[in-house]
Amino acid sequence: MDDPNTFDGGVLCDQVAGGRSGAGLRCGPDSLIATTSSGRSFAIRYSECQIEVGGSSGRMVFCRTADRSLTIFCDQSRFGPELARAAGGLLDEPFDACARKRRAATSRSWLLGLLLTAVGAMVLVAGFYGIRMAADASLTAVPLAVDRQIGEQAFRLMDHGGPELKDPAVTAAVQRIVDRLAPHAAVDGLAFDVHVIDADLCNAFCLPGGTIVIYTGLLQRAASAEEVAGVLAHEMAHASLRHGLRQVAQSVGLAAAVNLLLGNMEGLVVAGAEVFKIATINSYSRVQESDADAEGVRMLHAASIDPMSLARFFETMQRESGDLPPGLTWLSTHPDHASRIEAVRSQVGTLPPAQYVPLEIDWEQVRRSAGGG
Repeated sequence: MDDPNTFDGGVLCDQVAGGRSGAGLRCGPDSLIATTSSGRSFAIRYSECQIEVGGSSGRMVFCRTADRSLTIFCDQSRFGPELARAAGGLLDEPFDACARKRRAATSRSWLLGLLLTAVGAMVLVAGFYGIRMAADASLTAVPLAVDRQIGEQAFRLMDHGGPELKDPAVTAAVQRIVDRLAPHAAVDGLAFDVHVIDADLCNAFCLPGGTIVIYTGLLQRAASAEEVAGVLAHEMAHASLRHGLRQVAQSVGLAAAVNLLLGNMEGLVVAGAEVFKIATINSYSRVQESDADAEGVRMLHAASIDPMSLARFFETMQRESGDLPPGLTWLSTHPDHASRIEAVRSQVGTLPPAQYVPLEIDWEQVRRSAGGG
């Protein structure tokens, strides 16, 4: 911007469209003020401001309220010094703490670099695989709260492809299905949070920690509530089996594996949110997809919902869509559905007898409310 006292930055807040907006920042006498392109202003008093420095550039300054409901950020080099000056000493200690943290991280990186340089090529290869294996094993000790933070931040950053639907006829039906399945998740402590997006996409996904997104396009194409339960059980299984966290660890590479072993969960959360912001959600490995199918079938059976509903959803898509047009995202990104249908059937044949209880949902009404006519 032309004004040297105004900085280019942005805000993260539920009160702006999409939860994020660019903004011009100004350091006032007692507050940091952000004004969006639409003219809306937000302010954080220096006396209440919490400071973090990081981001992909390593110099992004994040200014947050105590309840983290509002974040103002900027990565211009002059912003930090100007903010500290304008605050009149109120933010000196937070900035000093961030600087100490960066120096400690730098020291650890230098020590690790010297160690790796000192060993031979064969030891480097062995070390690489050893660290990755140790980091993967240590994922089981990572608190579920880390999954939740990754999922929540990723959801805020993502382009969802449409507005969130608030029609209770739809949202209550989906929530009822999730509530029926949730007690049978593989791990305790997952609070599944449902969002219905109004877009003609046959898609659904569950972010790490239990944030569920399902599109009206899928609800319109499903023949019954039980078919949707099959899809949701599969996606919830990805979260309960912590596939998302493992995808993050694999995607961000060796440096993140080392940070994980050193106990740096903050870096894992930031990196994870970025991975899920830009990556295709339904890009799990074939093994993970098969595991999620099997776990979904187990959850359906435990919830007294016919587990063949998952296979029937695939069959419905096969019947109605043939060669899978682009809108059928959920099915097209899950490979080899014919063999997966057969795998579901085989697994169901091994389950003990059960009395399945239909979901008491007027599915035709749900489809109409979701725009299916």
